[in-house]
Amino acid sequence: MNIHVWEGYGQTDTGPQRSENQDSFITLNDIGLWCVADGMGGHKEGGIASHLATQSLEDIRHCTFESLDAVAEAVRKIVLDVNRALCEMSSSFYDQEVIGTTIVVLLIYGQRAKVIWVGDSRLYRMRGTSFELVTRDHTQYEELLSRGLVKENQPEHPAHHILTRALGAADLCELEELNLDVMPNDIFLICTDGLSNMISQMDLAKVIYYSEDKNRAVANLINMALAKNASDNVTAVIVDKVTP
Repeated sequence: MNIHVWEGYGQTDTGPQRSENQDSFITLNDIGLWCVADGMGGHKEGGIASHLATQSLEDIRHCTFESLDAVAEAVRKIVLDVNRALCEMSSSFYDQEVIGTTIVVLLIYGQRAKVIWVGDSRLYRMRGTSFELVTRDHTQYEELLSRGLVKENQPEHPAHHILTRALGAADLCELEELNLDVMPNDIFLICTDGLSNMISQMDLAKVIYYSEDKNRAVANLINMALAKNASDNVTAVIVDKVTP
């Protein structure tokens, strides 16, 4: 059994401009696992892809883990199996059209944490008054930025919307991982780009920092994006330490 006392609070909304919600999330507080996925807009069955990714991780509930590394290994296997299933689905039923999704998984076990992700859904961490983006978007814009071909802080650049990695996009899916230390007062935000594209990092930080009720904070973040006429589905999960 996990030795953590962390709890996740999540909410998702279709948004005012979409007819279907292709986002999905799960909060497995008992395991110490929280996940958000965003089906690839414009592709067939994006909702199926994102829900397959998150619901497949539900199987971890039935397992017992003695370490963070053991949980992470189980997550990797499940996520890569989902990638294989999506590629096979595309090949068999959709004439090779991509059926894909982003995914970001946060794992916390004791004083250690790990994030595993692919795509442009994000993980942020608040520590004290510092609010930082932990993950790196797998987008064409980030590739151009790393090569010095574009400048930072160009949110309207079209390359932001072109993914370079996603589940279901290729037979070989390269997951990215980071190990994190965990402090008792850390707060994590996991979200899809439907939120991060609409709300500045500063405003995200303000809502989380000043909200005692994290359920209310999640609702406020979603409503802020909707108030700006969000062009995409919007999903947010806040993970905070529970006071015994």
